[in-house]
Amino acid sequence: MGRFWIIFVEHTDGGRHCRHSTQSSAVTEAERLARLPENAGKSVYVFECTGICKVEQAPVKWECPE
Repeated sequence: MGRFWIIFVEHTDGGRHCRHSTQSSAVTEAERLARLPENAGKSVYVFECTGICKVEQAPVKWECPE
């Protein structure tokens, strides 16, 4: 698993999340979403994945992106 970023627009249901492989791509998409009329006044966040949790069997297994 490599690093990735997703976008979240406040006061929305989150919609479908696209994994951006670069921070630059995520920022460009966040700016595009922020300009949409339906998102006026809403904060648009860029989140970086810092870990993934899987429960295959006890205990919980954590992985960190490289």
